[in-house]
Amino acid sequence: MASMKLVLLFRRYLSIVLTLFQRLFSRLFDFPILVQIADSFLSLYFLAFCDLRPVTVDLDDGETTVHFWISGHRRISRPNLVMLHGYGGNSKWQFVYQVSDLSKSFNLFIPDLVFFGKSYSKNSDRSVEIQARSIVGGLRKLGCVEGGGTSVYSISYGGFVACKMVEMWPEMVEKLVIVSSGVGFTQQQKTAEMKKHGGDCSKMLVPKTPMDLRMLVKISMNTGLAFVDWVPDFILSQFIEVMYEKNRQELIELAKNLLEREEESELPVISQKTLIVWGDKDKVFPLEHGYRLQRHLQSSRLEIIKGSGHAVNIEGATTLNNLITSFVLSV
Repeated sequence: MASMKLVLLFRRYLSIVLTLFQRLFSRLFDFPILVQIADSFLSLYFLAFCDLRPVTVDLDDGETTVHFWISGHRRISRPNLVMLHGYGGNSKWQFVYQVSDLSKSFNLFIPDLVFFGKSYSKNSDRSVEIQARSIVGGLRKLGCVEGGGTSVYSISYGGFVACKMVEMWPEMVEKLVIVSSGVGFTQQQKTAEMKKHGGDCSKMLVPKTPMDLRMLVKISMNTGLAFVDWVPDFILSQFIEVMYEKNRQELIELAKNLLEREEESELPVISQKTLIVWGDKDKVFPLEHGYRLQRHLQSSRLEIIKGSGHAVNIEGATTLNNLITSFVLSV
């Protein structure tokens, strides 16, 4: 009991010190320099330690630009792996725990989905289809889909995009990995899940305040939740500014389109071999949906990562990397 009181007292004084520090240097912290420095270090990590390089592709529609991280030295002996992220930031922040391992076994193609990171479009379409068309258009320009042998690993929102890619261009995708994705949720299921978290998709998926961001972390993760309580509000505000402010309205429209689309009530028909991975503590898309998806997809198997929530790519990254590598490389 005494030790707990000391911890609480320490946290209170630390909060006061950080608040004073923020006010003393308010001009500096008004500019999101800390998060931008961290983002730059992530880029350096991708370049120097993972042999990845940034490429920006202008599509033939004249409206869309897609940013990729791709393997700097592609090898014929390695299969191609496309990695599609979810809603929590750009591809760098979501896949930082995975790219080092996966780059040793695959030629990686890691796009920022449209309106995330450095990808953008003047097109007013906010559907999953526009995401799929943009990613495939970029992959074609990069020579990824030529000759087959390309697999897709997708998580959460990326799972919707991946399934649409397989539906529209089945010959391009050899194997599919779906992680913690609500593909096939009925309208009733989507409404029920939203009610559990307050019913406002914009606050949950596109946080505006530090409180919103803390809630997103709490919903997405099962372990490691305590660290976010120690992060000062001004740092969380900087993260929000860097990740969400530029395309906030477009991101909200993407989320609303996904939640309101009726055609998602039917699960997709996928013939490709599919690995489904779920965290047993997922609060966003409960594990029961993973079982439902596995029953629907005949050429699939379900792997459950114990102790992980929705953010399996962070909480169970090593296990997930091993599952993806063994599944895609197996003959």
